[in-house]
Amino acid sequence: MNPVREGSRWVVRWARWVRPDRGGLEGLAERIRNVPVPPWEGRYHFRGDEEPTLRYLLCLDALNFCFWPPSPATGERWSVSGPAGERLTGYFALAWALRRAAEEEPSLFSPEVLAEATPDRVRAVLGEIPLLPWRARALREVGAALLQFGSARVFFASAAGSCRRLVELVTSHLPSFRDAALYGNREVLFHKRAQILCADLWGTFGGEGPGALHDLDWLTAFADYKLPQLLWAEGALDLHPALAARVRRLTPLGAGSAEEVEVRAATVVAVDKLSLALRRFGRSVRPFEVDWILWNLSQGPLRVPHPRVRTAFY
Repeated sequence: MNPVREGSRWVVRWARWVRPDRGGLEGLAERIRNVPVPPWEGRYHFRGDEEPTLRYLLCLDALNFCFWPPSPATGERWSVSGPAGERLTGYFALAWALRRAAEEEPSLFSPEVLAEATPDRVRAVLGEIPLLPWRARALREVGAALLQFGSARVFFASAAGSCRRLVELVTSHLPSFRDAALYGNREVLFHKRAQILCADLWGTFGGEGPGALHDLDWLTAFADYKLPQLLWAEGALDLHPALAARVRRLTPLGAGSAEEVEVRAATVVAVDKLSLALRRFGRSVRPFEVDWILWNLSQGPLRVPHPRVRTAFY
């Protein structure tokens, strides 16, 4: 079993702040029973020859975290102008900004350049994105791993077409992907960005070549802050009143706190339950695909805010 799934179930058994709500999950399953799995969004992602595309994906998911400002008073979320002049935020903004860099100055993705990344160099590509020092450190890790393996192709080939092995590989060689927290006396893994790298790899290559992954069912939901927001808004997560009040006040939760761990664990468990519920409706939708459905729904206006956690894990 995926240790993320196992650990999340254990947390939910002991949780006092957040729990999946059975009735809310049944209602949400009914709502999404006919919603198609979103196709891969190729408009914003880079796709070129195999090696530069694999380097791009490693950088994309190394940087895929925490796009919101420290507080509402500090200004708008980081954004970029998209290919049609649309305002992009979050993951799609990052994907598009890195795509432009990959097309216009591919040398930026060489292992040697990545290994020497600085906040100023990241700023030159991405502008005033939050947490520049953290992002520069993540890119230096990517560069070091690529130098060690010799190429991105060799790095990914080492996983032999397995999501499980790719997650193990990434978390072994890139410390910023080691998404874990201590809950009680037990380490709980979430590995959000390492798991989403598997899905991005599969989506980018259409399940072929480097994207031919044979154990996609192994993946869990990618526990972040948008999915629990949607699940809470739909009544599929039940938050303790004190925690709900903190989130509504936009008060940040502590990274690694019991509240944050329970939010993420309940999200993983809830998405697994939704996947099972859809199967009862006659649909085979893997948990990571349920994640994609919910994430798309979460991009619209919701009646509750998202939990705020200053973290490099998501």
